[in-house]
This record gives sequence, C-alpha cells and structure tokens, in this order.
Amino acid sequence: MKMLEALPIELQEKICSFLDGATLLRATCVSTQWNRIISGLQMVWRQASLREGFGTPVKDWKLHYVTCVRLLQRLKKGKAFQHRHFAPKCFQCSDVRDVVFWNGCILAGIKKCIRVWRVEDLKPAAVFDVPYEIFCLSVSFNNHVLGVGHYDGAITTWLLDEVEVRASLLQCYVGHRDNVVCLCVAPELNLMCSGSRDRTIKLWCLGSGQLLETLTASGWVSQVTLLPAGSHNSPYELRNSLLAADQSSIRLYSWPVQHGSAYGDIDTIEASDLSIAVDKEVSLRKFLLQEKHIMYVQDGMIVVLDLVSCAQIKCFRTEYRDVVLLASGARYVLVTMWESCLKNSKLAVFNIADGELVGTYPMPFCREYVVAGDVEWLNGVSGQRPNCLVAAGWMMGVLHMDQLTDVLHLITWLPDHL
Repeated sequence: MKMLEALPIELQEKICSFLDGATLLRATCVSTQWNRIISGLQMVWRQASLREGFGTPVKDWKLHYVTCVRLLQRLKKGKAFQHRHFAPKCFQCSDVRDVVFWNGCILAGIKKCIRVWRVEDLKPAAVFDVPYEIFCLSVSFNNHVLGVGHYDGAITTWLLDEVEVRASLLQCYVGHRDNVVCLCVAPELNLMCSGSRDRTIKLWCLGSGQLLETLTASGWVSQVTLLPAGSHNSPYELRNSLLAADQSSIRLYSWPVQHGSAYGDIDTIEASDLSIAVDKEVSLRKFLLQEKHIMYVQDGMIVVLDLVSCAQIKCFRTEYRDVVLLASGARYVLVTMWESCLKNSKLAVFNIADGELVGTYPMPFCREYVVAGDVEWLNGVSGQRPNCLVAAGWMMGVLHMDQLTDVLHLITWLPDHL
C-alpha cells in the first residue's frame, strides 16, 4: 500500500484501470488507506461506469457507479418500484380515450375535456375543455405543445403552460374523414403529422393549419413519428423523415431539406426501401426509435433494425407474445407484457445491448392506455428520483376500499432508503 501511495496519480490510475468495478469496490473495503486512494481515482470510476453503460457526466464518478449498481440490483430483484392507486369520482375508466405524461403530470383525455393530475400527490392540477370528442393525445418533443386528435377527424393544438398548468388553443386542423388515431407534433419543423382510420397520413403546417401533403396507407394508421434532418434518430443528414405504421406494416418516407423553409420540400416526398411487416395483433404502439435504430415487436420478439442499412441488429424473445413497447434509451427498453386469457400483466426491462431481461414486475391487468413516465434512467439506470413516475395505466373493476371501481394505477420509484 505504501508503494501505491508513493506512485503518481497517473500510475495509480493505470494500475487500477485493469480492475472491474466490482473488484474496485471490494478493494476499497480492505483498509482506510485503500479506500481513500481508490475512491479518489475519478478517471478509473468513470471508465468503470462507461463499461457498464452508466455513463452520464457527473462530478463524483464513484458515487455515480455505486448508485447505479445499487439501483440495478434492485431492478433485478424486482424491488425498485412501488404501486399506487387513484380512484377518481367524476368519471368512469371507460370514458378515458388516451393518456400522456407531461412535466410530472398525467393528462387524460375524457370525452370532451382533458384532466390533469400531479404524479407526486395525485391532486387535480387542471381541467380544460376541447371542442370535440377526444380520440388521442400527443405532446411535442419540447413539451410545450399538446396535439389532440378527435373522433370526427378534426385536430386541435394547445400551448401548455408549465407554471400555471393550463392550455391555450393554438390552431384547428380539418381534413381527415374518420377518427384521428395518432399524432406527432414537431415545432422545430413547424410541422405536425397525423394518422387516421381513413387510411391516410397527413402533414400539416403547425402554425397556419395548412394541409401540406396526404399519403395513403394500406390500413388505418396507428403511429407516426417525424425525424428532423440531422437529428440523432434520423437516417439522413439532409432529408427530413417520417415513420408511419398502419395495422400490418411500418414505412419510412423522406423529403429534402430546403433552404429558407422550416419543413423542407414536402412536394417531393417519397417512400424509402424500408418496409417492415408487423403483427396485426400488436397494439397501436408499433415501434420505438433509438439512435438511428427502430425497435418493433414480431412473433413475441423485440427486433432492432438499422434505419440506414435496413439490416437487423439484434432480436430477443420475450416471455409473452402480447408486448407493448413503452419507451427506450441508449441502454434499456421498458415494455409491458400480458396474457389476455389469464389476465396476467407484467412490466419488464430489457438490456438492449445483449437482449437480457433485467427484471419483471407484476402489475394489474391494464390492456389499454399504459404510458411511460420519466425515461432518462433508460440511458443507463441513472437520473431516477424517488416517487417519479415509471409507468401508469387505467384499470376497470378493481377492488378499492371494499368496492369495485375504476382506478388510475401508477408505478413509481421507491425511495432509496427502502
């Protein structure tokens, strides 16, 4: 130990860099001196964190490594989450049309109004009315604009105020002939994309409400996502892109960026060679995106495909055939799995790198309207905070306070000391 103390810090780091994180932790327990020296080697702990996929710029890399290891162990043991029920009195679960998570709040579309609850205390935060019956909700990437798809084919957009938790009407869009099933709002492109049961995909100017382009799908459209040129998910540097899923397939469309136009030359939009066949039985949420990769479910397996080369990167099997992809990060993907015949439902976390199941966590059977909460931790099990939302879903006919009722079920992180 005296020899190690006498060495310059560069050599101390070089020697300890050959050890993995678990060995380093055991070494810190040998003596006070070992703990002082090894704990102070920030570059060594940074390397250990990056090897395990815990990489986030922090000041204390050893504390970061220990925190992430502890959390990963709790995830594997199924002891990282807690469950809470909330039974609203003013409506029935069957009235709920869609649910989204925004700024620490749950937003639920219920007939012709949107109700907002804070996750931390489940207290009502706001209620605001919309002009038509709601079919779907979508919050923009910057969390400032809410898109509302309606039963009659209309769309409305609303500016969200984080301070006062309220919404102001921005624009109304009319063009679909049937229910608006999905939306993607992209203020950075001044664009909005919508999909409908009328088997069309429409691109709109977000600010003016002008219809820019209509594409035809082979079935009613269940999911749309806009990819700005040069974004970390976009397969192209100089082309804007659109991913759209109908009942049985996923297609990629693109169009060139145009100087002086926020949304580019949409008149030249064209379909790429990427066309993915997916199960019709899979839920409306057909795919997720992560770093130029698309993730989708086929025959009970999660498939990861490269958007640039169209080559399959990896494929891993899940426990059940019925799987919904909730959210993904650089390291992990969060999904729900269930068996409808047994009313058996689970929340699961998979490691994207090797397809290994990190852990599963029982949850009440909620087939519809399951939404992910804070997802920063999926980049490397860091960034989670006690009582923050992991996932939420509506359930019908649950025994609550000795009577059957409809409840909002929330899964949140346990406090660290429990």
